[in-house]
Amino acid sequence: MSLNQARISEIFTQIKQLKIAIIGDFAVDFYYEILQKTNEISLETKKEVFWAKKPKTSLGGAGNVCANLAGLGVKNINPVGIVGQDIFAREMKNLFEKIGANLENIVELNNWDTCTYTKPIDGNCEQNRIDFGTNNSIEESVFNKLLGNLEKQLPSIDLIIINQQFPKPLLTEIRIEKLNNLIEKYPNCMALADLRANGLAIRNSILKVNVSELAQLLLIGDLEEENEQDCEKNIVKLAQKIDCQILLTRGKEGIMFYDKQSIYQSNALKIDNEIDTVGAGDTVVSAFATAYKSTGNITESLEIANLAATVSIQKLKQTGTASEGEIVDLINKI
Repeated sequence: MSLNQARISEIFTQIKQLKIAIIGDFAVDFYYEILQKTNEISLETKKEVFWAKKPKTSLGGAGNVCANLAGLGVKNINPVGIVGQDIFAREMKNLFEKIGANLENIVELNNWDTCTYTKPIDGNCEQNRIDFGTNNSIEESVFNKLLGNLEKQLPSIDLIIINQQFPKPLLTEIRIEKLNNLIEKYPNCMALADLRANGLAIRNSILKVNVSELAQLLLIGDLEEENEQDCEKNIVKLAQKIDCQILLTRGKEGIMFYDKQSIYQSNALKIDNEIDTVGAGDTVVSAFATAYKSTGNITESLEIANLAATVSIQKLKQTGTASEGEIVDLINKI
């Protein structure tokens, strides 16, 4: 570990000054505890009534990237996306306001269901999700309006993070091509993309993938996180295929980065505690992108991303984030 508390402080001073745009699939994560065996029968339906308690919400999808940026201390957060005109839209805006995000480029549509992952928890087990809005669709003119709003901001934006999350995403291949062209016009704005699908369409960016996504994009079948040699070989192949730098998350093996010249590896920290990896990829994206844009130092940026992920995954039953203070505390324990 090359980082110490003083250097962390220097890097975070720069991170907090960044102006960042985030475009993609924004969602609300809606958690609640549920009891399904109650022996209470509804008089109206004659079916058993489920009891629920402790409802809580958090930002999901591209929204979780925003939450992670806020956790890192970024003050200028600019989401670019769509919400509906419903109760989940009101909750998403409330969550954005709590982290101080700029909502000027959040477009409201009355024919759009605000994307929401509804997650009932029975004991320690998440039950069947009920998803709202993950198969929304919009006219191309609406996307063009979003892109126009984004372009107005880009001359002053330091970093853009692109997030594609849903089965029917905002960012289709055709729209990613439009985004590629826009990003090319502003080379001073660093771009990092995290795309569940359509990763082969991205250009002019760093593409973040996990091992499973890497294998799918290259059509190579299974790829093991532990096999460092195969991971190295295949991130080079993907980089050559799309002419992008590649950030690869390898679970307990850590993070790998290829800048089209050299491969860098940062090993994960050993954890003996129970972990929850939900949202860990968003933590890595946020921490690496902000550190790399601030310093240009790949090794330090990978270390900060690993530290942030280590903090995040120890926060159970939530999409965790990491702050400067938590990262410093972790370093002091190593």
